[in-house]
Amino acid sequence: MPKSSAKSKVLPLRTPDARVSALGIARATARDIERGHYPPGARLREQELADRFQCSRAPVREALRILESQGSVVIEPMKGARIATAEDPNFYEVFLIRRALAGLMAQQAALAEDDKTKAALVAMMRTMPARAEAAADGHVFAADVRKAIGVLVDVAKTPRTVHLVRSITFGHNAFQDEIVDVKKNRLTQARLWAKIGNAVEIGDANAARDAMEAIFDYSRAYIEGTRTPTKLRASPARKPRSASQK
Repeated sequence: MPKSSAKSKVLPLRTPDARVSALGIARATARDIERGHYPPGARLREQELADRFQCSRAPVREALRILESQGSVVIEPMKGARIATAEDPNFYEVFLIRRALAGLMAQQAALAEDDKTKAALVAMMRTMPARAEAAADGHVFAADVRKAIGVLVDVAKTPRTVHLVRSITFGHNAFQDEIVDVKKNRLTQARLWAKIGNAVEIGDANAARDAMEAIFDYSRAYIEGTRTPTKLRASPARKPRSASQK
């Protein structure tokens, strides 16, 4: 969950050691996927991508493998690459991984020692419903969410978890902006962010994690073409926290 920056929209397609970067092609293609330029199940033809990025097919193949590792693309023998659908096992698995890792960060933020950064996070989370109500569009509120995520990362102090999230996430900002472009979605997600803030304030790790997972459940419903939250399959029961965790 990387912090937003003014330069985040500039995609580094070229690198000093290669005419075209496979990573850059993967990022650009991920944005196109999330913005709906390629519908679920659509074919991704190597030559068309090579023509677009003015490169050989070698970096395109590598880019497609990167996207496959995230669950965004499926590469089929004798057929080539296609956009993943919600029914593809890999797509769902990557979603569950991201959901679990984000929940872990929320949980650790709740268990963190109280300090100025944690207090700032709680204060920011409390304002999310008002920010959602006042936001002119999804881009404005999504920027607020990214700021909150940045503070959450600082409070949680889970650098390895952040690294894992980043390794399976390309173009997430574009998707995030799109889902909260509808005011109803903004308000729903804002209330969940506020719940995370309340849980972090009182040190309730389970409640913080549950609220974060609920945000992902809502996103899952969006991916499936709805705007109504759906509950994912039940997660394994969690053990009660020990006294040392409270």
